[in-house]
Amino acid sequence: MIKFQIRLILSLIILILVVLLAFILLVGEKEYPYKGIWWILTISLGIVLILIILLGIKIKTNYSKPIAAAASVAMELAKGNYWARTAVDEMDEMGILNSSINILARNLQEMVKAQEMQQDRLSVLIENIGAGLILIDSKGYINLINKGYKKIFNVDPNDYLNHLYYEVIEHQDVGKLIEEIFITEQNVSKQMLLPLSIERRYFDVYGVPIIGTNNVWKGVLLVFHDITDIKKLENMRKDFVANVSHELKTPVTSIKGFSETLLDGAMNDGKALKEFLTIILKESDRLQTLINDLLELSKIEKQDFKLNICKFDILQILKDVMTLLSNNASEKNIDLQLNCAEDHVVVEADLHRIKQVFINLIGNAISYTPKDGHVIVAVQETENSVQISVKDTGIGIEKHEIPRIFERFYRVDRDRSRESGGTGLGLAIVKHIVEAHQGNIRVKSELGKGSEFIIKLKKC
Repeated sequence: MIKFQIRLILSLIILILVVLLAFILLVGEKEYPYKGIWWILTISLGIVLILIILLGIKIKTNYSKPIAAAASVAMELAKGNYWARTAVDEMDEMGILNSSINILARNLQEMVKAQEMQQDRLSVLIENIGAGLILIDSKGYINLINKGYKKIFNVDPNDYLNHLYYEVIEHQDVGKLIEEIFITEQNVSKQMLLPLSIERRYFDVYGVPIIGTNNVWKGVLLVFHDITDIKKLENMRKDFVANVSHELKTPVTSIKGFSETLLDGAMNDGKALKEFLTIILKESDRLQTLINDLLELSKIEKQDFKLNICKFDILQILKDVMTLLSNNASEKNIDLQLNCAEDHVVVEADLHRIKQVFINLIGNAISYTPKDGHVIVAVQETENSVQISVKDTGIGIEKHEIPRIFERFYRVDRDRSRESGGTGLGLAIVKHIVEAHQGNIRVKSELGKGSEFIIKLKKC
């Protein structure tokens, strides 16, 4: 349409100019009697000039401004401003151009949005992958470390990023693993024990070379999985098997040895027969107790372990337990006391399991307290909880041993534990039962002055 208008105006201008020129050449100034012809010529030329000016304005309006607007939008797109748009008035040539630019801008905007979304997903995945991650380029410079790596090794990203790996990574084993990947260009996986601050932790370190298209070497990616807890569980399992084997071996050996002795002729000696059978019975009871404790601990540790919750008076349970153990205390002339300001203290828990807890704790207190000692059970009631403490005047526990006393088969005094028939599993059972009730247990102890076990349970 615009092209047609321009062609029409140009044709009119040319036609007027040709007519005027032909008139001047054919008539001439001297032959024409009227001098007003020059006025006609002047007016005609003025009209032509006006038409040219109007044509220029038309061209500027329809072409220059849209082209400038399109160029401005194109510059904004080049700068990365994909929100820029240009106006589309008519679907002529310029309208089609502006519409195409707007479509391009929308497509670029959608592409950038999709790229940013993918980048955000990748960043979130890298930062929260649950393992330490470090990316090294082909020249050995560290390009990326994630939140997991920063947390594990307690490092500042500014001290790592854009630095050579062998200048900032302190652990020699990690540096050697990276060198091995650079040399062999093969995946490498190793378990490492690395010192971190005041402790040492186990890591499963997996390194992989990054090779792009056309076998272009891009760098190395290292992933650190903390397997310290798995290693601890593995060591606990090994220790558990070893301890169980050792604990079972002693009574089985005694039973077997005395049985063989009796069969070899000692059964004819009445005194020896009675003594040996008494020892066999004692060792059989110890063996049975150990097996029962193992089964009990296994049952408590199962995921489907359930408590039979009910409301009961904890003071009555403590009185029943102290009555049950009063003979043991009397044999050693131990003063067994129960202190509580209230007449009734009601809790909501598993009655049988709570009773089992205090049989273990009070029984241990009596066993580890010398003659003429004291065992005091105190109950304190607060707004939201009930605190029960079992305090003795026994041998006490060394400070470095306190964190380990709830481990299976750990004994503070092994000889006395075996003499009392202890299996080394009682405190482990106690801890599991208390934690199953969402309570907590803590220990205060001083060597030679006694110990205090404090249990806090939720109040009903």
